[in-house]
Amino acid sequence: MKDEAQHMINQEEHNKEMALTEKAQLKYQKLSFVMSALSAVIMAVILIIVIGLASYIVPKVDTIYNSTMKSLNNLEALTTELNEAHLSETINNINNLTLNATGDLSKAMSKLNSIDLETLNQSIQDLHDIIEPMAKLFKVVR
Repeated sequence: MKDEAQHMINQEEHNKEMALTEKAQLKYQKLSFVMSALSAVIMAVILIIVIGLASYIVPKVDTIYNSTMKSLNNLEALTTELNEAHLSETINNINNLTLNATGDLSKAMSKLNSIDLETLNQSIQDLHDIIEPMAKLFKVVR
């Protein structure tokens, strides 16, 4: 009987240990469930934030991309126009026109400088002296 009593005591101790182990496992399972639920909520919040940021940033990036492409297309068109403009030829033509105009202006200035202003003034005075008596004759001058 002693063996049987010892066996019963051992069985009860074993059952108590099992009950404590089961309690600890249940506690850890509850903690694990809470942590899993908390992780799910945090992941959902992060997902909402990422979707919100993406919906905010994507249109802005698209606008910037479109503006950049327009600028690049305009720059390409401008480059093409500049290549077709033959700037060196245009500059040479402008230079030649400037030189011709300078030469013509020099000729005109030399002709103006060659005019004898004193003789011209004298001729105008002589013409005035001739016309004045005729004007008085016809009463044009008052």
